[in-house]
Amino acid sequence: MYPGRRLSFSEALCTVRYVGPIEGTKGDWLGVEWDEPSRGKHDGGHNGVRPSDQPTRFFEALKNKYASASAEDITATAKEIHISGKTVEEVGFEKIRQQLAELQELRVVMLDGACIAAVDSDLDEQNLKVIELDLSRNLLESWYEITTICKSLHCLQSLRLEYVQDTISIFGISAHLESYSGNTLSRPQDPFHNDEVYGPYERVKELSLNNLGFLQQTSTGKKGNLSWEVIRNFTTIFPSLNTLSLASNNLTNITLPLTTPLLTKLDLSCNAFTTLEHIRPLIALPNLQTLSLRANPLTSISSPQEKGIIFAKLKHLDLISTLLPNLSSLNPISVSFPGLTSLLTTHTPLTAYPSASLHTIARLATLTELNYSQITLPERQNAELYYLSQVSKQVAAATNNTEERQILEENPRWNDLCDIHGEPTVTKKTDTEATGVGTLAARVTEFAFHISTHDLQTARKHAQGIEGHSSERPEKDDSEIPIEHHSPSHDLLDIEKKKYIPRTVDVYRLKGIVGQLFNIRPMSVKLVWETEEWDPVGEGDGGWSVSEDESEDEPSRMERTEKKREKETWKRREMELVDGTREVGFFVEGHAARVRVESR
Repeated sequence: MYPGRRLSFSEALCTVRYVGPIEGTKGDWLGVEWDEPSRGKHDGGHNGVRPSDQPTRFFEALKNKYASASAEDITATAKEIHISGKTVEEVGFEKIRQQLAELQELRVVMLDGACIAAVDSDLDEQNLKVIELDLSRNLLESWYEITTICKSLHCLQSLRLEYVQDTISIFGISAHLESYSGNTLSRPQDPFHNDEVYGPYERVKELSLNNLGFLQQTSTGKKGNLSWEVIRNFTTIFPSLNTLSLASNNLTNITLPLTTPLLTKLDLSCNAFTTLEHIRPLIALPNLQTLSLRANPLTSISSPQEKGIIFAKLKHLDLISTLLPNLSSLNPISVSFPGLTSLLTTHTPLTAYPSASLHTIARLATLTELNYSQITLPERQNAELYYLSQVSKQVAAATNNTEERQILEENPRWNDLCDIHGEPTVTKKTDTEATGVGTLAARVTEFAFHISTHDLQTARKHAQGIEGHSSERPEKDDSEIPIEHHSPSHDLLDIEKKKYIPRTVDVYRLKGIVGQLFNIRPMSVKLVWETEEWDPVGEGDGGWSVSEDESEDEPSRMERTEKKREKETWKRREMELVDGTREVGFFVEGHAARVRVESR
């Protein structure tokens, strides 16, 4: 606690003028000056003694922090430092203090929390060369004071004005005090009624106004937030701004465009925007490249087609901790941000969806970085192929043309990706399959297990070497008739057996069934599911580029897909059924599955 600190007591604001003991009493006391003149009983004096209320000025705070004492004084008053019982001696700090004491040579000045409440009238004569200045958590109450500082610092390029609210308890005071340790502007419109006096401040390129409040002119003096009009008026005097931070100002709607044509980076995090429509005027910024909407209750980024919102040059978008509800809510990004290359989506409802990152990459063609990770060409190919497979399953499950059309509308990249990678085969469900939902047949998969003769012999030799394992072959039924054929993916003769198995069995039980079918020890083999999806092999370009003027004589999508496979540029996707208690349905989908049995 210190003189000049802003506090509130039962929502009534005040300024601390004295901290310390009072003669004839016990403990430390606070002497406060109320903002509301009707409060208080006296002038703060006690027994004829009145604490000093001289405000701290900018240059005084600068000297107190960087040139407050000589090296000898600091050495004499410094407390000894002890680490592990040993006294540590400071070496070389005198030289650093001497350099910092040369105030005219300082380039970066941090005066946050320095209790600055006024500006020196002769600050311009000090010839300071400050480039970066932090005035957060001070007691400035007028825009005039801020503009005076900017005008007096001829080299200033970066300015931070931030406000921090916290809660404290003070010894000797029984009540709870909520502290406002920040710049609270009691006259938010000053000095814009006469800004020609101050002129433009073209040197300032970075401005931070995070959580910057002003004192509303009400009976309680309760703190409010800056309106967009006030922010716009203030930033007008900085025409060269390229970075502006307006986080935590409770902004809900942007009504007018900013007059900062050089702005490239804008931070609007922790405000109250719910749709992209609320920031429509920002499309007037011709050079905006980075936009942060982090921690806004954003539920939609779509806009009416007749008056679309397009940020033509935006490349980086931050949507962390927003409320975008589903994967389809990402579709408008390609329209509103056609040049987007970097996107942040962590801590959103989107992350609850399986393989959300793959869907995000596939839906946004221009994306090269997602959640701080670079997207490689193989990763993009994998994401797009996975996306095609998932959409094709939805299309296959559609019961009518209307439902199928709705699915394709929710996945606008379907046609483009089919042109690139080839259209996947969509097998519609038959009426019998459609009406069988909830029956036992709907929960059963026909597994076709195949094993090479070499692996079968190896597994059986392993089984015969274990005491107690029977070498007798089990009885066969109609569903277990072996089929001998040459597998297209193996040179050796394969043996195949089929069996209907519920998808609710776990992998251990499935291996037990395989052991019975082939008369082998279950844990001596591994199971690999051969899916119906295909992945590119090597570092190819992932497919053919289709020109817009492609003639009708060109091969169809299906023919192009077959040619890809003939040239061995594609490989069937495989997945090992990992040993465990997970149900087989966690891995395998559909009513038929082909599983390769391999010896370990």
